[in-house]
Amino acid sequence: MADASQMSQVLAYVCAGILYPDGLEKPSLTGRQTVVRRGWLLPSDIFAAQNIRSHTDYVTVTMAAQKRAAVPEPLGRPWHVQARILPTVSVLQAGQTVQIVFPKDTVPSGVVGLWYAGVRQTTAAYAVTAQDTPDSVAAALAKQLPHGVADEAVVSVPDVSLLGNVVGYGESVRVSRRQSQLYRVSVWTADASVRDEIGLSLDMALAEKSWISTLDGRQAQLKFVSVEDVDAMQNQAIYRRDYLYELIFDVLQIQWAADMMFGVGTSDIPEGGSGFGAFVPALEESVVTQALSAMNVARLSASSCSEYPGMTLNQFGTVVCSTD
Repeated sequence: MADASQMSQVLAYVCAGILYPDGLEKPSLTGRQTVVRRGWLLPSDIFAAQNIRSHTDYVTVTMAAQKRAAVPEPLGRPWHVQARILPTVSVLQAGQTVQIVFPKDTVPSGVVGLWYAGVRQTTAAYAVTAQDTPDSVAAALAKQLPHGVADEAVVSVPDVSLLGNVVGYGESVRVSRRQSQLYRVSVWTADASVRDEIGLSLDMALAEKSWISTLDGRQAQLKFVSVEDVDAMQNQAIYRRDYLYELIFDVLQIQWAADMMFGVGTSDIPEGGSGFGAFVPALEESVVTQALSAMNVARLSASSCSEYPGMTLNQFGTVVCSTD
């Protein structure tokens, strides 16, 4: 989910992308070293050997403490599915048995379910991990079924017809709060002309961006507020310019879960109600723990695709190459 600090990080990434259009490992637009940071200057940025006075320029992104108007979120806070991770494992129906089939060149993932054909079926479910094999999945499912038998990757139950299915994972989200926050983008340099050059580059590029991508794959609205030269440090040969931007973004509640595998219900008719569907299995604690672990791996895999590839923050909040 996006919060105010993550939006500072996003704005820092956007500024770094503007100043280094060919990548952080290439020269900046000015040809000078320009450090982009989430947060204020460090003492070393002013007094160390490699500092503002040694032809190093800085752009900082910080939150500005000004009260902003409340922004209403969608009524009812409805849930919706934002992302899905499809399963790579499949099942093969062969008569009364089910065979577990793994992909050849892809990491196995998904939740495999088996159930008895007929009314009020007995069920079994297993969340596949990268360490599993078809045989291990079949053995885990057979263990959950009364009189279940695993013959390598094939699961069977004597005198029972088995059915199988595989589902993936989904990320459901809803807006908990829609927030408006003010941010300050500051240019720091020892050369007033460079301040104009960097400031103009940032101002013109950001003026074209009404929306920017957040780290969770959504969008935030970007609005220009004001600009101001701050020359209180001119006696130290430091020139600064502040650009103020308003960002409107959603604070999300996120829930990962497996897709529905089994269904159960009742029908109410004059002659009396009757049940249909499958009983949800009473899984052992180890099975539930394994399912949660597999789902967490899937979640991390889905969130690893950054909207700003090649960029990360170091321990000081400076934007650096993610391979550094």
